[in-house]
Amino acid sequence: MTQTSEGNTAERKAAERKEAGSRRCLIITSHIDQADQITVDPEEYDAVIAADGGLIQAEELGIRPDILIGDYDSCELPEGRDAVVLPAEKDMTDSEAALDLAYERGFRRAVILGGLGGRFDHTMGNIGLLAKYCGKMEELAFVDGINRVTMKAPGSYIIPRDDYYYLGLAAYGGPCAGLSAQGVKYPLDDYTLPDDTTLGVSNEILGREAEITFRGGKLLIIQSRR
Repeated sequence: MTQTSEGNTAERKAAERKEAGSRRCLIITSHIDQADQITVDPEEYDAVIAADGGLIQAEELGIRPDILIGDYDSCELPEGRDAVVLPAEKDMTDSEAALDLAYERGFRRAVILGGLGGRFDHTMGNIGLLAKYCGKMEELAFVDGINRVTMKAPGSYIIPRDDYYYLGLAAYGGPCAGLSAQGVKYPLDDYTLPDDTTLGVSNEILGREAEITFRGGKLLIIQSRR
C-alpha cells in the first residue's frame, strides 16, 4: 500500500509539472561542498542528470541518475549504462554540457547540486552559466550544503527564507538599476547597484520571505546558511 501511495504521489507531482509546462531536472556535479547537509527528493524532478563524477555524488546521495554525461576522466563509466560520452579535450566543462543537454531536451527548470567552492575557476565559470541562461529558464540555481545561487533578469521576485540565514545581492556584468529589496534587514528602494561594490552582501530576510524588484541589468541572488 505504501508503494502504491508513493507512486501515486510521484505521478501526481509529475502531472502537475506537465500541466504547468515546467519540466524540472536535477543536475549533480562532481564537487559538492557540505554534501552531508543536502536532502534531495528525486520525486520532485522529472529527470536526474549526472555530470561525469557527479555519478559518484549521486550514489552517495542514494540517487540513480536517468542520464549520464561527461568525459569520464574523474570516474569510470559503469557498464550497461547509456551515456553521452564527451571528448576529454573540449571547449566547455561537463557541467555546462549537462545544462546544455537539459535545455535541449526541454527542461526549463533546473537545480544543479555543487559547482560552488572547490576550484575557483569552475565556480566563476558556473556563475557565467547562470548568465548564459538568465531570462531563458524559469528556474536555475546552484545549490550546495551552504549556498543557493541564482541569477535573475529584470522583474519582481519573492525569495522565501527557508533555512537560509543570509541574503546577498550582487550586480553582474554592469549596474543593476531600480533595485528595491523589501522584507529584509537592510532595505533598498529604487537603488542602482554597481557591480564593483560589497554593499549587497550579508543582508537578512526578516520574515518568511523577501521581495526583490529591479528594472535593469542582471542580479545574482545568493542565499547562505551561515
